[in-house]
Amino acid sequence: MSFRFDLHLASAVAALAITLLSGLVVAPNRAAAASVPQAPEVIVAQVYHRLIAAENGSQGYGPPETFYTPHLKALVAAARRAAKGEAACGLDFIFWFNGQDDRITQLVVTRGPTTPAGRTTVTATFHNMSDPEKIVFDFQKLGGRWLLDDAHSLVGDSQWTFSRLLQCKD
Repeated sequence: MSFRFDLHLASAVAALAITLLSGLVVAPNRAAAASVPQAPEVIVAQVYHRLIAAENGSQGYGPPETFYTPHLKALVAAARRAAKGEAACGLDFIFWFNGQDDRITQLVVTRGPTTPAGRTTVTATFHNMSDPEKIVFDFQKLGGRWLLDDAHSLVGDSQWTFSRLLQCKD
């Protein structure tokens, strides 16, 4: 029995082994990266960038409610039930841009300090249809994730707090 060394076969086997081993090393890192909670300012910036892209592409985009706190989810659900198919408490606008239509420009997203209780704010300043807007988002860290707990419009004629609107208090 004779053994002949095939350089091409050896190279192919080595390349396959390296690929498989690197997959084992990279795959756990990808999984770890996917499980890292997003920072609240990243969440807010992503929503606005998707709104801008959808508007520019004439596509619809509704920001998800998956990153709401249980408290905010409960308020939204209760308002929808009470509205029976109508706009809850007269909420005929999208709170993310404080209007029915959007043309968001000059967007700046900043994060405030984090409190020991695991709360922080994110402020989005921008122009919507040339009107200046400033919306402050309250985030709370629950179960290792940052979740949206409330929002406030602080500029213009329609200043509001989202949780109060959902309860028909404003």
